[in-house]
Amino acid sequence: MKFAVALTLFSVLAHMRQVNGDVYAAHVASTAAVTVDGQAATQQTDSQGLRFLLRQCSGAVCPGTYFDGRRLFGVTINSTALPRIEPADSYLRALRIVGSLDFLAADFAQQGGRILDGGAITVGDCQCRRLFVTDPDAVPMEVDVDPRTWLVAAARSPGGAIYAMRDYRRVGSYMLPFRLDRDRVPIEQYATRSVVATPLQPPHGLTVQFASKPATVALDLDSATPGANCTLGGITVHCLFDTGNSGVAMSLELAEQLNLNPVGVFNVSGLGSYATEVVRAGPLQIGGARFGDAEYVVLSDIHRYGYDLVLGADVFAAAAPLTLDYEHHVLSFGVDERQAAPSIALGFDNFVPVVDVLLAGEPARLAVDTGDQSTINLADEFYALHSQIFKPTHVQNVGGIGGDSVEMMGTIPTLQIGPLSTGPQAIGTTKTLRGTANGHLGAGFLSNFLVLLDYPRERMALLPKRS
Repeated sequence: MKFAVALTLFSVLAHMRQVNGDVYAAHVASTAAVTVDGQAATQQTDSQGLRFLLRQCSGAVCPGTYFDGRRLFGVTINSTALPRIEPADSYLRALRIVGSLDFLAADFAQQGGRILDGGAITVGDCQCRRLFVTDPDAVPMEVDVDPRTWLVAAARSPGGAIYAMRDYRRVGSYMLPFRLDRDRVPIEQYATRSVVATPLQPPHGLTVQFASKPATVALDLDSATPGANCTLGGITVHCLFDTGNSGVAMSLELAEQLNLNPVGVFNVSGLGSYATEVVRAGPLQIGGARFGDAEYVVLSDIHRYGYDLVLGADVFAAAAPLTLDYEHHVLSFGVDERQAAPSIALGFDNFVPVVDVLLAGEPARLAVDTGDQSTINLADEFYALHSQIFKPTHVQNVGGIGGDSVEMMGTIPTLQIGPLSTGPQAIGTTKTLRGTANGHLGAGFLSNFLVLLDYPRERMALLPKRS
């Protein structure tokens, strides 16, 4: 009896391979019409095996996500990929195992995968064959195969949503679904699908060349927020190195001076929010580091603060590791990591680095924000739920992207971050600041240290200033 079941399962899988061959190894490019923030956009999806790169494009502006088979990454409009805070996604991996037919690959079992025969089952008008597909790093999936076509009709995790594959069409030598439903609601309706001859490449951010390593730039002497002179498109302007920025941005005044045409639109947020244009410019010279062309978000309210460029995640990721040496007023790209203190784990929330801290013993997750002059600046919503952290003693007016606001100020007795514990620290909460994570760990705190940031390795180190 065991021999008969195994043979039957072998026959089912053989029929499926005959229909779709090595589709799990093919690079498939797909497009679909979608709506993003009420505007028509094009969704571009490239997939190969368990990996996929999904972009939602409005004009030439295409932010998205990348899945490497285990982790999901956010992708900026300049193709910088940074891991999301969420842990390894076993459910998404399971969907890709089924969607790509990776379980038909010869090495699936060698990697610890298993396929069990669930026998015949009626699903609608289909007398389907059910398979149980498991992988050590994925949730188990029930897969229903239509013996009339030997194609996957539906899949689900036990008790989870039902994903139905519909509207199969021939694309090259493969049969691919053009519609995907979740619990009978269409979630993907492809307009085009094609097989690409070249392999799928992971997203790669800005190109950078170094005249030497480390490449250094002198920072402003009179400001806690790190600023310096940079050159963009042949024009030298004042730049802010802002880890709180999810990409790169320029002032409206600089965009007009460079006579740049918009290539798309983008929504920005800080103390307020607004829709603005995106332009393409370059090259960018920062000391001994030269970056290629990039897409810059145009900000109408940064020139008044003395900056015409705000350099964030795209630059910090491309030129990692780097240090901000507040004691000697120097920023260095491509530094020698042997000087680093014990590392502190970084996560990323909308491309902004975040760390876990204890504020007077209260757990919080704060964005590492070199562009915020505050020491600790809590989001209004977080403070409303944790008002015991500090008692406000005075208020001050503050300004930032999107508008102006009021910050209530006080003091906490201790701050702990990684292995480091400090004494009393200034702390505030800003009205209208939704913020990244629960608030910001700003330049008022960071300027007491030599700060090493390594975005690709997801870590930070803090060395107290000798002075």
